[in-house]
Amino acid sequence: MPDNVGSWKPGPRVTELLFVDFDGLTADPDDVISDGLDGGYRERTKALREVLRDPGEDPAGRFLACVALTRWGDPVGYETVVQGAGSPESVPWRGAAYDRLYGHDDTFGVLADAVGDSSDMVEERGTADQRLEAAASLLNVADRVPFDRHISSLLHQDVVAACPDVIKATVARGVVRLTEESPRHDLGLQLALLIEAVGRVDRSWSEEAACHLAAAHPGERALKELSANRDGLPLG
Repeated sequence: MPDNVGSWKPGPRVTELLFVDFDGLTADPDDVISDGLDGGYRERTKALREVLRDPGEDPAGRFLACVALTRWGDPVGYETVVQGAGSPESVPWRGAAYDRLYGHDDTFGVLADAVGDSSDMVEERGTADQRLEAAASLLNVADRVPFDRHISSLLHQDVVAACPDVIKATVARGVVRLTEESPRHDLGLQLALLIEAVGRVDRSWSEEAACHLAAAHPGERALKELSANRDGLPLG
C-alpha cells in the first residue's frame, strides 16, 4: 500500500479485517488481500462491505475496504469504484493514498490496479460485466484524475476491446486540456498509454491521436512513450 496507509492508524474493525492475516498474525493489507484470493475473502467480505458503507468509518479505512473487495472481484467493490469515478473530486477517501515521487493523490491509481488485476476472480464471482463497467468508469475520468502508469492495469485486451470509444473520448478531452492548462499530474503520459492501447485495435486512430498529443507538448515521459511505440511516426 502507498505511504499514507503506512503512517495511518486504522480503527479496530479495519485492523482485524485487513491488518491481521488468516492465521491471526499481524500482516500488511497487501498480503491479506493477496491471501484472500484463495478463498479467505469469503470470511471477510460481509464485514468489509459494512465498513465500506459506514459513513462513520475513517475514509482511509473505507478506501482499503474498497480496494480489497474490488481486488476480490466483489460486486459492491466495483459498484463503489463506479460511484467514485462519477464524482472523483468529492469522494471522501481522496488522499488516502499518495504518490510521493510525483506529488499527487494516488487513490484512483490504486483502484485501477485492483480493477485490472481482478480479472482472475470474475469467473469465480460471476462479475465480469461489473469489472468492465468499473474499468470503463475509471478510463472515462483519466483526463481529469491522476493515474500515472497505473492506467496500464486497466488496459487488458478485453477492456480495450469493450470500450474503445470511451478511451478515444478521454484522449480527445485530455489533449484539449493540455492545450488549455498545465495539470499537476502527468496527464500526457496517461494519454500516451491510452493511445498505445487502442493502437492494438485501431492503428489509424492511434497514429493520428499520437500526433495530436505530441503537438500539445505533453511532456518528456509522454514523448518517450510515443517514440518507443510508434516506429517511424512523425511526432511534430
